[in-house]
Amino acid sequence: MSKRAAEDYASAWQAFAAGLASGEASEPALPGAREGEEPILHELVMSFCHWEATPTQARAAATRLREGVVDYNELRVCLEPELEDLLGPRHPQRESCAARIRAALNEIYTREHELSLATLASTGKREARAYLDSLEGVPPFVSARVVLLALGGHAFPLDERLRKRLAGEGVLEAGLDVAGASSWLERQVRAGEAAGLYQALESWSSSSRRGVGGGGKKKAPGAKPAGARRRGS
Repeated sequence: MSKRAAEDYASAWQAFAAGLASGEASEPALPGAREGEEPILHELVMSFCHWEATPTQARAAATRLREGVVDYNELRVCLEPELEDLLGPRHPQRESCAARIRAALNEIYTREHELSLATLASTGKREARAYLDSLEGVPPFVSARVVLLALGGHAFPLDERLRKRLAGEGVLEAGLDVAGASSWLERQVRAGEAAGLYQALESWSSSSRRGVGGGGKKKAPGAKPAGARRRGS
């Protein structure tokens, strides 16, 4: 990407983010941690429910999980088909998500000798992110979401669903993969603003509307206006 194109995308994102920040968030709230439940582990499971799912789908999956098991240790020992049933038919990645949840919870139990991520609260944010990234089955979206919402670190969770929506709005280079796009967004967002913007983005992404703040879809930087004649034609 040229320097000019990079600057254009950055400007497009800032305008888009300003519209997100001024809008009203309507993302369905996920179930909170139960009394006595370890909050970082809870956020990990909730983040799995949100991976590649709309807020409505995530809420449905999270509610079914909470109603289907007594605690997360019971969730850990569920078989994959049981986990798939708990996530429900509407979760777009329920087979993969079920396998990943089971793998992650069992690895945490093996490492910590208990089902808890409480030790991450007293480690540095980079170390905590590296720990989460190293867990079997944990996608970057999930680890970033836990760091952002449970640990107060700087991250910008992005999955393929969100990447496609942003690229479709012309505020993200279409050629960037999820990892590259997430890293780029982390550099565009100020520390302390990421959580609000991410939650506003999730709320916006659940709707079918284009643009924010009443605007329509913006052209990608460098795109020619409709009907523009090519030189020499």
